[in-house]
Amino acid sequence: MATFIFSYIRLMYVKVSHITLTRGKKLLAYEDICQKMSIIYEVMTEEGLDLIGPLWLELRQMHRARSIHFRSSLGAKSFEERREELLEKAAGGLMRLELAREDDGRVVGYCVSSVRSDMTGEVDSIFVTAAYRRMGVGTFLMEGALRWMDGLGVKRKVLLAIVGNEEVHSFYARFGFLPKSVQLEQVQRTGGTRGSDKPI
Repeated sequence: MATFIFSYIRLMYVKVSHITLTRGKKLLAYEDICQKMSIIYEVMTEEGLDLIGPLWLELRQMHRARSIHFRSSLGAKSFEERREELLEKAAGGLMRLELAREDDGRVVGYCVSSVRSDMTGEVDSIFVTAAYRRMGVGTFLMEGALRWMDGLGVKRKVLLAIVGNEEVHSFYARFGFLPKSVQLEQVQRTGGTRGSDKPI
């Protein structure tokens, strides 16, 4: 059973476009209306990781589609493998999971963050399902993770973004995260060949 730390509700007003029609044929006007939406945020420990499984699979598919060189390996990893990686990491430090839920309990976003023994804070995984993006959900989750790290006195904060998913860089830059280095990994090719045999 997941260990809940606290939960709270945030009311949001979402602007949508309403189209007025006459007899179902002629377009008359656009009218902006606001719909009230309540998002419930829950903070818990790593024991709640199973709750993010469906959304993590969405994230995996997005990474696979955008990756330039590692589509096969990104698509092959299971949620169980990723969960075990996170649990192993949590065993050597601290981990925080925050969920964003709709009124009906459906999870629409999450953020997993951790603090290592060397006091490095990391945003391990953050994702908001497509229908709830650009509504401030991701910002709210990120701010919560960073406040938690600050409260613990971390010395630095890091996160990883795959090559091919550069469009998220502008989101991370809003919180002060900028590219520092690029980690290269050898591509495992079929037939036993690895990378290029071209001399440098």
